[in-house]
Amino acid sequence: MLYDKKIVNRIKRTEGQMRGVIAMMENDKQCQDVVTQLSAIRSSIDRTIGLVVAENLVHCVTNPDDDERSSEDKVQEAIKLLIKSR
Repeated sequence: MLYDKKIVNRIKRTEGQMRGVIAMMENDKQCQDVVTQLSAIRSSIDRTIGLVVAENLVHCVTNPDDDERSSEDKVQEAIKLLIKSR
């Protein structure tokens, strides 16, 4: 599957947030501030997971020749991926 540039950019932005949190920890910033940033990172990753699963599902359903499974099987797999990410 080809990943949309917007999704890759989301991950890069999240990577930057992680580096920022590391810097905060190294500079002994307040626990509350670090946790706030970590929570934002988790949210960003959760949204990205949803986008990746959705894009994959759209790809599988619109390109049935790439995969012999039924549409129902593909939807069930997408649901399992979303549940697994929680």
